[in-house]
Amino acid sequence: MKLFTHFPLLSIPLSHASPPQNSTQECKCTPTSPCWPPPSSLSTLNTTLSGSLLNTPPPASVCYPTSASYNLSACARVRASWFSSSFHAADPTSIGWPWWAHNSCPPIWPNGTSILGDPEAGAKGCGVGAYPALAVNATTEGEVVAAVRGAREWGVRVNVKSTGHSFQGRSTGFGTFSVWTHYMRGVEFHDKFQAEVCADEESHMAFTFAAGERVRDVYEAADKHGAIVVAGSAQDVGIVGWFTGGGHGPLSSTYGLGVDNVLQVRIVTAAGELLTANRCQNSELFWAIRGGGGGTFGVVTSVTMKAYPSPRVSRQSFSMSLIDPSKQDRYWDLVAAVMSEFPKLKEGGMQGYSVLFPPGILPGPEGQSGWTWTWGFDVHDKPNGTIEALFEPIARILDPENSTSIVYTSSIQHAPNFFSLWNSTITDEPVALGGAAIGSRLLPASALSDTDHVASVLRNISTAAEGSSSPPVLQAYMIANNHTGKNGEVSVTPAWADAVLHFIISEGFNDSDTFEQAKPTLDRMTYQRVAKLKELAPESGAYFNEGDPFDPNWQYDFWGQNYARLKAVKKQYDPDNLLWCLSCVGSEEWYEMDSGQLCKASWAD
Repeated sequence: MKLFTHFPLLSIPLSHASPPQNSTQECKCTPTSPCWPPPSSLSTLNTTLSGSLLNTPPPASVCYPTSASYNLSACARVRASWFSSSFHAADPTSIGWPWWAHNSCPPIWPNGTSILGDPEAGAKGCGVGAYPALAVNATTEGEVVAAVRGAREWGVRVNVKSTGHSFQGRSTGFGTFSVWTHYMRGVEFHDKFQAEVCADEESHMAFTFAAGERVRDVYEAADKHGAIVVAGSAQDVGIVGWFTGGGHGPLSSTYGLGVDNVLQVRIVTAAGELLTANRCQNSELFWAIRGGGGGTFGVVTSVTMKAYPSPRVSRQSFSMSLIDPSKQDRYWDLVAAVMSEFPKLKEGGMQGYSVLFPPGILPGPEGQSGWTWTWGFDVHDKPNGTIEALFEPIARILDPENSTSIVYTSSIQHAPNFFSLWNSTITDEPVALGGAAIGSRLLPASALSDTDHVASVLRNISTAAEGSSSPPVLQAYMIANNHTGKNGEVSVTPAWADAVLHFIISEGFNDSDTFEQAKPTLDRMTYQRVAKLKELAPESGAYFNEGDPFDPNWQYDFWGQNYARLKAVKKQYDPDNLLWCLSCVGSEEWYEMDSGQLCKASWAD
């Protein structure tokens, strides 16, 4: 085992606020604190962990001549893989959006310029930044227990990472002990599963997945049994981080969100206890885990989820591009008119993902000069002709404009089962392309009925910032299920039950920007773009995994009336906030100081 000695911390604050620290303030232990465990304690823990306590320099440290691990060949491999989500998933501490770790060690070229063009990157050097200070490659439940107990004894903050696919950087943290579950693998099929001590519960076809399994693993395992399990749309997303926030995917309108399909979990609490949670035991914790967010109530080691026979799938692939730049206002009128038909599409069984791309991102038809809207919407076990009938009212809206102000295309394909279609169309998700401000809103049918208002909001939120030529990307996902949250069995916001669209806004900024440099973009997202989107559905909410972490009303927007109950569960199972992440349950009682250290707010005592 080799621990950090040669990497500077280079901390940059990403906090909501930084109140002054005093000598009596309760803070988490960090590598610069006197309380940090000495080498002898770390060596003892490493023995307990069978040698799985890791030296975790940032992967691009091999690019820096001042680094002990400097290696030009290794650096070339890092540069070649940097934008691949699977690369970051397979590293103990790296994440898909390195800006949240202060981008303290980006890959550089021999001249010192970063892979994304920062000419000062080499001169700035490579530091730990907000990457974890320690990590354990946890492959067994016993190793998770030992790691959590060690961190608790030392007062070190814990974060959990499987793949590092968190838009809000929740799988990293300054000075943390990271429990890395990526290689905690295992899949078990159950023809008839009944949760432990739930004698009266109906049995289900199900699968149990260890914490390191990803979306691709889930779909492949289910397909071998002619089945499906609800999972995400991106293949490298970890199943646990996905479902704990709610979990939408290409099957979720038909079968429910991820949380609707969880039957049982195994979890190591902040006290280092390994528990089984389901409807019949540790039921309050079970409720909280299903939507209260990952890395909050403990470290989930496995999850058992319902499975279903795989459906036949038909998919519509649609694209609509603006070709007359003088008709941009009309374009948004058309988008709003089409969206007003989405409640009928959803009622008819259509579901999936749509994206509105600004000019210049996608190659479009000849003459394209503006925005392009694309979608892939599926129906499950429906007769041929279903999509055509559902799309007919939209075609009537668009046909008079086709080849004048816009051009649109539509095609339909059929597949005998879900996996064959998903597997033939999925691609690697690019990551680490820069910083991004993100915000979202769950929009019910009532929010889409006033097309003039919707068009006005779309024009507003799609406008590039002053001095920028790059408008945000807009995403309209039709993936909600009308039963989610209605019976109170899951802890996501009840707004999911009425949602037709999960609408996301994403605006990029330079990956080399400090928090202060990025703050205008972040503030614009919170106080202008998302604020405008909220006008369409003021009483609704937002999806925790893809929402604005700087939303001043995040408690209500992410969880609605469930927040007080969630916070009570957090107090019961993690009263000292061993696990903390930005805008997670109970996080408001702690602050990240300018140094990066996490300290308790005085009012929270």
